[in-house]
Amino acid sequence: MPEHAALISTLILERPMCLQCLATKTHMSLPRVRAYLEQISRAVNLEQWPRGQCLVCGVEGPTVSIGRVD
Repeated sequence: MPEHAALISTLILERPMCLQCLATKTHMSLPRVRAYLEQISRAVNLEQWPRGQCLVCGVEGPTVSIGRVD
């Protein structure tokens, strides 16, 4: 559903967030969040870090965000 992809995109716009926080905030399972991230990555510059810091929970681990194009 497009609204789920839009919600995830809004949450990660210019700020790194871990997959667990994304799943919690969107009330979706991790596999579903990953599937939407795959769709989003086809349309925008999705940045992924294996050891980034989530700006929601502060935990260091896999994080994603949508980067700005300058």
